[in-house]
Amino acid sequence: MGETENRVSIKERRKKQQTGADFLKENKSILTLFVVIVAALAVILISILVLKIPVVAVCAIVVIEGALAACLHDVPVWLHGLNILAQIIVGALCGRTVFIVLCVLIYLVGILALRWIRD
Repeated sequence: MGETENRVSIKERRKKQQTGADFLKENKSILTLFVVIVAALAVILISILVLKIPVVAVCAIVVIEGALAACLHDVPVWLHGLNILAQIIVGALCGRTVFIVLCVLIYLVGILALRWIRD
């Protein structure tokens, strides 16, 4: 019974840690996930509503960009640059440069989010 008397509730522990740096450190992964979701939704909505690209194609490309970012987040920086350059060239050849630039932004947000969570 002595153990239950010494326990501190979660609310009391959180009251002690009310600084901004502690809040950011504690919720880093959730805030990063929120930013990535907002970026993905922005790209999807812009592509569908403004660029008039079909929904299935946009969502498939956004998922592929996320998977690409997850697979390549540990490679050297020059390889990221090469990947981005190749995507933009292919987008220009297909006539969808603006859409591919938006997808490159998703790739960059994914890479930066994964690096920031890991550090």
